[in-house]
Amino acid sequence: MDGAAAGEARSGTGWAARLELAFAPRGAATALVHNRHAGPLRLIRALPLIDGRCQAVIVHPPGGLVGGDTLDLDVELAEGARVLVTTPGAQKWYRSARDGAYARTCVRLRRGAALEWLPQPTLVFDAAQVDQSLALWLDHGARAIGWECLVLGRAAMGERFASGRLVQRLALHVAGAPAWVERTDAPAGGLLLRSPLGWGGRAVACTVWAVAAGAAIGDAVRDGWRAALDEAVVSADGRAARLAAGASRVREDLLAARLVADDSQLVTRVAQSLWALARPALLGADSEPPRIWAT
Repeated sequence: MDGAAAGEARSGTGWAARLELAFAPRGAATALVHNRHAGPLRLIRALPLIDGRCQAVIVHPPGGLVGGDTLDLDVELAEGARVLVTTPGAQKWYRSARDGAYARTCVRLRRGAALEWLPQPTLVFDAAQVDQSLALWLDHGARAIGWECLVLGRAAMGERFASGRLVQRLALHVAGAPAWVERTDAPAGGLLLRSPLGWGGRAVACTVWAVAAGAAIGDAVRDGWRAALDEAVVSADGRAARLAAGASRVREDLLAARLVADDSQLVTRVAQSLWALARPALLGADSEPPRIWAT
């Protein structure tokens, strides 16, 4: 881990929160072996699953970030650890008059570790100042399936992301070298959010990935992803969702898919279908969605 957690702090510029977690095999199961937090960022449950995985549920009790808030999350999976990480609800970024908020997540997977990174979507309010990053570091032989989903504005309330700024970084590193680096830096209403080459004026964007560090992912997974995306796009045609999606083999051991739409529930369902399609090939078995999603 990156050292001792910083102390809980609340100043005129916001809350500082930090969480450090580590998991390791204990016999046939994976167990939580380190849990240290400071400020409002907690692991509320480390649930052993019948197949030997550990399900980690992370919560930010305030429910959202405002100007000056910072979140730092470090997760480490020891050799052979198998962990599913999720959240009970959406992370919210509230409007900020001046200062932005910052959230950084770093996950390290040692050889043979397996991660399912399945957070609920991130909801960005109008006038929010967002700076969010996720970095995964996979040793040779590690595997991961996951997604990051952003929702701009609260459509049900007629709110759009009309002012503010979005900065987001997603980086996947395999054996110390970058395999996928994605960066968004856009003001509300900016060209990237309006252009057909970007969000195309839509409110939801999601990146889904499957990586098997150093091992080829078969054509069947890629073709299954493309078929699922094609079916979802056709099914959404003529509705307000405006779904556009595609999947690519970035390299032999990495698949990535991109979805943009105006319906966050639809995007979430499609992302879950991609996870379900990739899981048997990469992690060896089917899996039911985390039960906390239904609560």
